[in-house]
Amino acid sequence: AGQGVEIGYSIPKEGALLFFDQLAIPSDAPDLDNAHAFINYMMKPEVIAKATNFVVYANGNLASQKLIEPAILADKAVYPDEATLAKLFTKKPYDAKIQRLITRAFTTVKTGQ
Repeated sequence: AGQGVEIGYSIPKEGALLFFDQLAIPSDAPDLDNAHAFINYMMKPEVIAKATNFVVYANGNLASQKLIEPAILADKAVYPDEATLAKLFTKKPYDAKIQRLITRAFTTVKTGQ
């Protein structure tokens, strides 16, 4: 920060991995009513639009778009057009054996052991 370096994001014309966040409630959540209340609050158009305007990250609430900064809505790296969306793909889940190997490798890196 403060070094005059600008970092940007773009989607390659060939396509790329599609990534997204989600709001989920763990099966053992201690207070389901509050969990639902939080998700309902976050999905209000005026709330999720503020989040999008702050983090410049798309959301799936169409009603919020009238509250999102026009430059963000026009940014095809944030809100890709249909042609770009057609070239995006999701990652298939790893099988259990591979996931264990990845978890072990990550733990090794994280703990330095």
